[in-house]
Amino acid sequence: MDRRTLLRATPLGLVALSGCVGAPGGGGGGPDRTDGVTDRTLRDTGRCETPETAAVSVSRTRVRVKGCVTGPNGCAVAALGPTTVEADRVTVVVTTRRDAPPDTACTEALIYRGYIARVTVAQEPTAVRVVHDPPGGRQTVTEWPEAS
Repeated sequence: MDRRTLLRATPLGLVALSGCVGAPGGGGGGPDRTDGVTDRTLRDTGRCETPETAAVSVSRTRVRVKGCVTGPNGCAVAALGPTTVEADRVTVVVTTRRDAPPDTACTEALIYRGYIARVTVAQEPTAVRVVHDPPGGRQTVTEWPEAS
């Protein structure tokens, strides 16, 4: 009996396949939990000058973050990490990812990448925290509203 026939014939095969057909990262309450987030995007805008900075603007249920994050090498581009909502506080994590095939050599120097992130949430937030996850370690780079 070949593997496909076995998988079709047994309930265990259905269980084994169930993990392969779901949506990537699909919910579950772990560190990538996105309850309250209805949409999120990030656009890498290229090189920037001032690393680990960000500016936040909020309009009702839309949050816009424009910032500059440090990547580990020349193949890095800005990427959106987990976005969470807890008690009307939105936390946006920005990191980097490799944007080159595995066999491509990358410069071994830190690179600063600009980005614009847009997050839409179900309810108007009372606070926003932007966290960067550069090679040196995760850090909060700005909070909205700013403390006076």
